[in-house]
Amino acid sequence: MRRLMTFFLGMVTGGVLLYGAQNYHVIRAQDGVHFVEKIDSKLAATYVDIRGFTFADWSQHTEIAAALVRAEKSELMQNAASDVLQQSLDTWLGPDGQPQ
Repeated sequence: MRRLMTFFLGMVTGGVLLYGAQNYHVIRAQDGVHFVEKIDSKLAATYVDIRGFTFADWSQHTEIAAALVRAEKSELMQNAASDVLQQSLDTWLGPDGQPQ
């Protein structure tokens, strides 16, 4: 009887995780993890780390960008883009603030 209950608990847990993976993006940003509802219910792009996203990355992940705008979390896109720009400038300028 114990094995049967463990089996059913595993099925329920798997079903809940599958439902979450189909309906939500898990977005890793500089300020933590955000759950954003997907526009289309599918398993693609369930977990996305946007901390190093460039403008080209956003053009390839339009579904995530649209979901962020729809969830009124578009500041995450701006923060990721500004962080990449700041890193590029720091690399270009060097540690003393002068162009290399």
